[in-house]
Amino acid sequence: MHKTETLPNLHAFETKNFKVETLKIESQCLKNNPLKDPAVRFNPLLVPHGEGPWPVVLVLGGFTGNSPYYFNGKFNEQNTVQILDQALARGEAPEALYVFVDAMTTWGGSQFINSAAVGNYEDYVVEEIVPALQKHYPVSKLANEWCVMGGSSGGYGALHLASKHPHIFGVCAAIAPDSFFEASLLKDLYEAMPVWEKYQSGLRALEELRNGKLTKIRNWHTLLNAFGMSACYAPSGEHGDFQYPLNKNGEKITETWKLFLEKDPLHFLPKRLPALKKLHAIYLDVGTKDQFNLQYGSRQISAFFKKENIVHDYVEFDGNHFDIGERRPEVWKWLSNCFRR
Repeated sequence: MHKTETLPNLHAFETKNFKVETLKIESQCLKNNPLKDPAVRFNPLLVPHGEGPWPVVLVLGGFTGNSPYYFNGKFNEQNTVQILDQALARGEAPEALYVFVDAMTTWGGSQFINSAAVGNYEDYVVEEIVPALQKHYPVSKLANEWCVMGGSSGGYGALHLASKHPHIFGVCAAIAPDSFFEASLLKDLYEAMPVWEKYQSGLRALEELRNGKLTKIRNWHTLLNAFGMSACYAPSGEHGDFQYPLNKNGEKITETWKLFLEKDPLHFLPKRLPALKKLHAIYLDVGTKDQFNLQYGSRQISAFFKKENIVHDYVEFDGNHFDIGERRPEVWKWLSNCFRR
């Protein structure tokens, strides 16, 4: 006779080395956010079977992605969670509490910073997720055993959070992090200019996104990136509006572009040198054929780290931006050694 049972959580596949649980947060930090995105968030967890205290790994998703999506099934291949489960069995990933941070927004992301046009996603992570994990799970009290990792926008978030909160996240792993905006973002900002000239308002762009018209434009993802990053980096007012850094002649608006640069890791990391020197370990990884030119920013970040004698591991791989998922196992191997140091 076949066996049936009801399960207390969503299960689409079996994990042998983890229990799947969900950390629900009724966020005060995200309450009344300008985009009216949900304040109730569901963060999937991979809970190890061994006894604590456990290291903690916060996994941040990329732009238009969300790390809870890593639990989605895939055709003819394994998803991130299944790969991680098997890596742990082989000793190629640390036994840790893995937290897949729910941080999706209307614009497709938040960069894991606080923005008056998007919401307080840095506070959400630091003031709500971290204390909740400490309250409900036997996690390590050592910053050296708390890692924040991610790719692309998630890599940006990892650099930002670790360099600002080294007392919480002593370990940082960033794959192809957003950086060197002159090379990585400016192209999209120019490509989006004809549409911006039509809208002339962040609120109008937001309205067109919500009614579905923006995503019907051929280069909609470029528009989403240009407008979404403007909302993150150059908010205007408290209702989701933002400033655009180019005028109708294509010239940079100095004061607005300055707001963008203040959020560029090439500019904020040198200002956080004392915090960076407190970090236990840093991993930086990027493809040599990145479509967004992120290899150039990563090289500059690594050069800065070397100049300041900040110990880090830097890897360039023969691939592009959309190979980021294949690089996560390399991060887990690195973390296995890192947590043993």
